[in-house]
Amino acid sequence: MTRIRTAFAGIALGSAVLVATVPVHAANPAPTKPPPELAQYMADARKADAIDNDEARCKAYPDLPGNLWRPGAAQGRCTILRAPAWSLDEIDSLLATPEGVAELERGFAALLDGHYNDQSQREQIFISLNVFDGSARAGEVSQRWLKLAPKSAFALTAAGIHLGTSGWNARGGAYIGKTSKDKVQRMGEFFAQAVPLYVKALEIEPRLSVACYKLNGIGRSSSSQLEQYARAHCMKVDPDSYYLAWEWITSAEPRWGGSEDALRSAVAYAAARTDRNPILGALLGEGAGDRPSMADNYGSVVDELAAAARMGPSAGLTSMAGAGYWNKGDPWQAVVFYSQATRFQPSDADYRYARAAVLYDYLHDYAWARADMLEAVALEPDNPKFNYLLGLTTEREIGQKEARPYYKRAMSGDWRQRALLRHCQTYFVPQIQQEAQSCSLGLVDEFPQSGDAWQVRAWALVMVDDPAASEAIKRFEAVATTDDHRHDLAELKSRLRRDGAPKTGK
Repeated sequence: MTRIRTAFAGIALGSAVLVATVPVHAANPAPTKPPPELAQYMADARKADAIDNDEARCKAYPDLPGNLWRPGAAQGRCTILRAPAWSLDEIDSLLATPEGVAELERGFAALLDGHYNDQSQREQIFISLNVFDGSARAGEVSQRWLKLAPKSAFALTAAGIHLGTSGWNARGGAYIGKTSKDKVQRMGEFFAQAVPLYVKALEIEPRLSVACYKLNGIGRSSSSQLEQYARAHCMKVDPDSYYLAWEWITSAEPRWGGSEDALRSAVAYAAARTDRNPILGALLGEGAGDRPSMADNYGSVVDELAAAARMGPSAGLTSMAGAGYWNKGDPWQAVVFYSQATRFQPSDADYRYARAAVLYDYLHDYAWARADMLEAVALEPDNPKFNYLLGLTTEREIGQKEARPYYKRAMSGDWRQRALLRHCQTYFVPQIQQEAQSCSLGLVDEFPQSGDAWQVRAWALVMVDDPAASEAIKRFEAVATTDDHRHDLAELKSRLRRDGAPKTGK
């Protein structure tokens, strides 16, 4: 039996992120050391990642190596991560007090003044009103505020944002040509309710550019006349806003009906105003990055994406460059660029997952990968892919028992087989062999055509010198494919034949 165990110990079950990994009792490899030119960057990035505040973490982060960012662009972009002045619950609580409405009016008026007069408060009025998302809760609070203060431009805008966001949610993320008529109609119904609220808000407070910014977005999707009206108003009252410049760049992109010339013009508009608002410098790579961002394989255009990311601190461009480097087999550059993506958009669970996958699979930095996956699962608790990788990192960093809850939560959809496979392997220790037997038996019952499943079953039987191991190995040989174990099948069968069947199997 010793020779059979040795043979199976030499078989990796494949890419850690896609299928089961090496046997759980294998020692953790040491984290791979970064190349000398990236050592300081990686150390500084890891140190910054430990800061438990999005804006402070972003400001402490090292900038992208080789960047051509305008002065103040990255630090300014970090201020957009600041928490809103009030949460939705805090606004609701204020509305329940006698002076709450007046306090909100004074507070939002101060944010509006700060937006125009204090660079440190730039764009904060946008952030604070954006707590009114498409949720039912936001709808309830916004309507309550509007009922108590029907002539408040801020309350009107809050109600409009909730309705407008609900419209975008109803449409979904597909291009308009690929969106069903029912979805388009539902979107239009929400927009029709939001537009008059925004218009009224601008009549009361013309400087409230949040309202014309939101109107511009609705017009881009539904009415060129409305878009022109909103843009003219916005350019008049707030020509240097980051959010407005971002909206105009989006409108100019060919994929949304613009043109390359219009896109270059919109980026140039932002570039000309970075001395007035440094945050605009974050937009300067969007023109160069637009065409490569449409590629099917980012690895084929990674040089273009990386060059665009070096023009301006962008979460989207750095994430795409990170994916490109990963596709090309350069894990260190992938982590460098993915780290900038998580820096500027820490609430994007996919960015966290992407970096964690590289850290786990290629660089063996299980602690850092696990930290990313804790954040990703906190954002999307029911995502099986995220729970699976959190299970892997937890198993490596803490232990098998602690990993099992995550594997259980990952047992759904396309991830059920690999999560169950890995869950069974966590019982491959002498003290809990009964669980290993029952789990592996259930695995092959549910997935009888899986080579990985039969390999795990054979492992469990070999560990207790069960004669049935011979049959399990034969079943493994019969159904295994190169996709099951990511090894050459002929070589694998040769090893099994060389080592022979278990003596107790005769």
